[in-house]
Amino acid sequence: MGKAALEWTDEMLALLGQEKDAVLAERWGTSAKTVNLKRNALGIAACGLVHWTPEMQAQLGTDSDAELAKRWGISKASVVAQRKVLGIASRTEKHGSVFVWTPEAVALLGSASDAKVAEQLGLTRLTVYNARQARGIAPAARGKASSMENPEQQ
Repeated sequence: MGKAALEWTDEMLALLGQEKDAVLAERWGTSAKTVNLKRNALGIAACGLVHWTPEMQAQLGTDSDAELAKRWGISKASVVAQRKVLGIASRTEKHGSVFVWTPEAVALLGSASDAKVAEQLGLTRLTVYNARQARGIAPAARGKASSMENPEQQ
């Protein structure tokens, strides 16, 4: 004989869409598919699914994907995917504002964490990481004071 059917309580139903199906399934001792089918049958969106408003869609391509994602509390991948679905060019594609690595900008690579350099230059951490890697520059030492960079000062 198979497993007994899951008896859905009001509390369980209230949690649908609030957490990932797999998390709820494990908690309730059932499969993620069972939770998914029930959630879909009730027309409840999956946890983490972005509900794109017309206002959000209107902002796509007006600011960097990373900045929009941060503003809305969603992943950059979600922003990129929605922008592409709608055929909207990125801000960079629209304005041709590809970052130019000046000698001053390159000098910042490895001087602080990639995140700090990215913030300073208005780029993503991944862009800074890739630029640093491409130039063979080591990452900044963790936990070292700036005076440690010049041992002669000690």
